[in-house]
Parts: sequence; structure tokens; C-alpha cells
Amino acid sequence: MSITWYRGIVVGVDGSDESLAAVDWAARAADLHDARLTVVATYALPITPDPGIGDIIGEIRDEAHRAARVAYERVGPRRPGHRDVEQIVVPGSAAHVLSERSGSCDLVVVGRRGLGTLDRLLLGSTSSALAASAPGAVAVVPAGATTGDPRRVRVGVGRDNEPDALAAAFAEASARGCPLEVMHVAGTSPFSTTPPELDPVAASWREAATSDLADHVGRWSEKYPQVPCTIVIQRGDPVVALLRDLSADDLVVVGGQRHEPVMGRMLHSVPDAVLRSAPCPVLVVHTHDRPNF
Repeated sequence: MSITWYRGIVVGVDGSDESLAAVDWAARAADLHDARLTVVATYALPITPDPGIGDIIGEIRDEAHRAARVAYERVGPRRPGHRDVEQIVVPGSAAHVLSERSGSCDLVVVGRRGLGTLDRLLLGSTSSALAASAPGAVAVVPAGATTGDPRRVRVGVGRDNEPDALAAAFAEASARGCPLEVMHVAGTSPFSTTPPELDPVAASWREAATSDLADHVGRWSEKYPQVPCTIVIQRGDPVVALLRDLSADDLVVVGGQRHEPVMGRMLHSVPDAVLRSAPCPVLVVHTHDRPNF
């Protein structure tokens, strides 16, 4: 992936306060990365034949145009990324349209409403569906999150060190002038009752993991010497660890594989769980190669 997002940033809007917060976050990102910002609003087409269907389509299309106009006016004369903001209103589901746009831009940004635990589990959301299926990076800005520069960037890395996630995390920490925390979490053994801090096997694992990750992160630190970086390695639940002590002023970066959103929820993927519960913006960076358009 491009760690400068020079091809552009797309933000999905629907007129809600959450989507307007996503506009603010996306505009700031466009400024930092000198990227073009595009505002996209969608409207669903009813499939039930009805004599008054034309009026219904007209109403929902007008509502989408209003949402795009409000978002455009919110940005005003700021010209994020030193470029004019583009407005696009198209038919289709938001997740599908934005996922397609993700193939030809470098970042898609959406808001996230404050849903209850059961709602998040059963109903899902546009943000989860998009983060699961989009070929490119997706930023999810929850209700109440800070839309300015964060106090800290936290990135979760797996056994393969998530090179794309690390690249994005270092780039964001550098652009936003904040420290970076690199976190690697492995599950605890179901057969051991010894606390991880007293388990010699866990201690050996920690030493090996620390050495390997330190070497990998060190190479990125050489490229971004201005970024204060710390490494945290522990055992436990990765989701719990990544969410621990987060505030609305943080930014979390996670890597992941592209998959169907329902399957992601069934498998309790770490990125899906984190973006549904984090109080701060979450940047999901898929680890597979993206097509060139």
C-alpha cells in the first residue's frame, strides 16, 4: 500500500453527526498527506415495484445530495490537501459503493454510530462491512472520537509483523507528530495455570518475540527517526489488549485479511472486534496486495 495516500481519500457521508466527524478526520488526513478528498453519498434503490416508486427514489436521492452538500459546506474553503473537494452521489449500498471506490483511492473513511453490544453483534454496520470487504485501507471514526491529531498511535502486529500496518502506523505517527506503540499479543496456553509472568515458557517466548520484533521495528525507526516508538509484548486476548486504556484521543492501526463481513463476525476477527468497540478512530490496513488501477 502507499503510505502517503497520494491517490486520494474518500469519505462516506449520510448526513449524520458521525459522518460529519468522519469528514473532519478525513479532511485533516488529506492535509497531512497532500491528498485529494472526495465526499461520497449513496442512496439505496427500492426493489419493490410500486406505482409511487419514482417519488420515493427522488426523495432518497435528494436526501443523499443534501448529505453531500452539508459535508462539502462543512469543509468550506479549506481545500484539504491543497485541492478542491469533489462531491459524488451514486445509487447503491454505502458499503458496496465505498468498497469499489477503495480500489482506486488509498483510504476510505466512514463514521460509526454508537451501537449497543447486541446491535453490533447481530446487525453489523456499514463500517464493519466496508472494513471487511474493501481492497484498500479503511478508517472508522466512532461517535465521540477526536478528529484532530491523536495523542498516540497504537498498532497491533501479528506473527508476520504486519508490514503494511507498521508502514501505515509509522507514517501516521510521523505526520501527526505523536508517539507510536507497537503491540504484539499472543494467546495464553489453555493447559497452563501458571501466571504468564512466572511461566518459564512464556518468558522464553517473550524474549524471542521481543528480539525478533525489535529488529523489524528498528528498521522502520531508522526510516522515521523522529517517531518515539515503544514495543509492548504480552500474552492474553489480543482484542482486550488492543482496547486497554484507549481514549477518544488515540488512533489504532490493525492489519487484516479481506473477507466477507458476516464471516468476519462469526470468526470474531481482531480488526472487526476492535473497530466495533474502540472509542477512537481505527485504521484497518489489509495485508494482501492491492490491484493497480
